[in-house]
Amino acid sequence: MNGNTFRRMATTAVVSAGIAGGLVAGTGLAAAQTVEVPMSTCFGLSPYIVDQPYIASRAFFYQDGPGTGTVTLADVSSVVGFFTTPYLSDARLDWRNKTTGATGTLTATTPIALGNAVNLRMNSGPGEVEITRSAVNRNALWAIPTTSCTGTVRVN
Repeated sequence: MNGNTFRRMATTAVVSAGIAGGLVAGTGLAAAQTVEVPMSTCFGLSPYIVDQPYIASRAFFYQDGPGTGTVTLADVSSVVGFFTTPYLSDARLDWRNKTTGATGTLTATTPIALGNAVNLRMNSGPGEVEITRSAVNRNALWAIPTTSCTGTVRVN
């Protein structure tokens, strides 16, 4: 099994668990569903250098209310971080509602090992929302920024 296949399987498991948790914990919309948001590709080196690189080209959006929902940033993992201290990823998600002009920035820091994901609450209001993802990956020695990637999601 190559790293890409393993990463996709781990991402599917994490997203499925998050969806199940969201369905159990809240009432949500009657037709709420998670949608995959295709994005251009983000790329960056792992701070461990010999590790698999930081590569992401999608996000997931679960709408659970009018104009609001959870953006899940997944598809990033570290084989080295599984065996030693995971590196930290300072994730940033900038969003812009193309319909209303509203903007916002969401941030989170998460340890990166196998199958990690970041969940961010986005209250953009209804409309076509452009999301831009970037991160700075760091360990005790140095920090390495990633490129940015962009996609668009329809928020009702």
